[in-house]
Amino acid sequence: MSGDTLRKVKSGDPLHIPAGAYNAFVDAAVDLRRRQHEESREPQRLRRDGDVILVHNSTESTVGRFGVLGITDPIILPGDALELERVAFTAVVPQAEHAGKFAILLETAAPGAIVRAAMGGVVPVKIGMADPDDQFADVSPGLTDRLQSGESGAAQILWVETSISTVRQAFVRLPAAGASVCLASASGLAFDAEGCLKIDTAVNSSVQLTLVTGVTHAIVGNALRITAQRSIITLSRNVAGVVVGVGATPTTDQTSDVNLESCP
Repeated sequence: MSGDTLRKVKSGDPLHIPAGAYNAFVDAAVDLRRRQHEESREPQRLRRDGDVILVHNSTESTVGRFGVLGITDPIILPGDALELERVAFTAVVPQAEHAGKFAILLETAAPGAIVRAAMGGVVPVKIGMADPDDQFADVSPGLTDRLQSGESGAAQILWVETSISTVRQAFVRLPAAGASVCLASASGLAFDAEGCLKIDTAVNSSVQLTLVTGVTHAIVGNALRITAQRSIITLSRNVAGVVVGVGATPTTDQTSDVNLESCP
C-alpha cells in the first residue's frame, strides 16, 4: 500500500500528502470548475415529458390549478424546441375554435405567468355536466375553470363525482381514447338535415368509413414522424332495410414526416 498515493488515513494518523495525491486533488478541482463553467454557458435543458408543456397565461385574470386555457401560437419555435427539449404555447380564454386545442394547468397561473400544463395523460378537472350519461368533454367557451361534457370531445371522462351540482369534480384522459376521425367514404355516403350520417335506401347499399383508432409520434432525425393506425368500417343496408356493420378491416398504418427545420 506504500505506493498508493491516494490511500485513506485513519483518525489519529499523521497526515502526509504525497505530491501525487495533491496533484490528483488539483486535477479534480480544475475539472469540476471547467464542467461548471461549460454548463453555465449552455442553455438549461429540461427533461422532456411529452404530456406536459409550458403555457403563457395571456389573459388578464389568474387561472387556478387544473383550470383550462385554449392553445394558440408557440412561444418557442420548432427548431428551438427540439434543441431546448421543451414546448411552450401562448394560452387564452378558450372559445369554440379551441375545441381539442386546450391544456389543463398543473399550477396556478397569474396574468403573464408561464406554468406547466397537461395536454395528455390522466388529469383532474371540473366539468359542467350537461347530461349525467356523457362520456366526453371539451372546452366551455368563455370559461377557464371547467370543461363541458358532451357526446364527443377531446377529453374522455374516466370518473365524475355524484353530485346535485351540474359542475362536478372529475378525472379525464387527454386525448380521448378510441376512434376519432372519419377520413374517407365510398358511394352511398350522405348526411341528413341534422348532420347525421345516412345510407341511401337501395338494398345492399353500403358505405365505408376510415376510422383512426390511434396516433403515435416520434422524433426521427430532424423530422416529426406521425403514424395513424386505421381501420375500415363497412356499413350496409340489408334486404330488410336494416343498417348493419359487416366488420372492421385493419389497414396499413399511414405515416407522415414533418421536417422541423422547414417550419416557420
